[in-house]
Amino acid sequence: MRLVFYKPEQIPEIWRYAEPLFQRVVDKAVHGEFDVVDLYRMARDGTVVVCLVWDGEDVVMATAIEFVYYPSATAANVMAMGGRDLKKVMDAFFDTVKRFCREAGADWIECHVSRGMERIHKRFGYRTVYRTMRMEL
Repeated sequence: MRLVFYKPEQIPEIWRYAEPLFQRVVDKAVHGEFDVVDLYRMARDGTVVVCLVWDGEDVVMATAIEFVYYPSATAANVMAMGGRDLKKVMDAFFDTVKRFCREAGADWIECHVSRGMERIHKRFGYRTVYRTMRMEL
């Protein structure tokens, strides 16, 4: 397996591999915040970094990372992560992703996840900081 981070100008050539994985995330775990067209636009604009994990000719994981600039810190927000073999991918590449985010200026990695994903992410060192609540208007 190999992990590749893509530059904005590379997005059109790899999007056909990323889009189906991101679409599944949007369909199952996103609640109106964005869609795959938004992710594509943000990746092309450079406001989101897309990375893919390849296993031979197959993409097994697609991740979109947005850097969030708070007044006193910078976060690498994992907007979307979809694919298969999460544990295998995290074991193989999470240190590389952390290093990439740190070198890009992030103080931490954050993500908005379901309770099930919260339990999985805790195995990799994440901790719960906030619980997000929403009221539709």
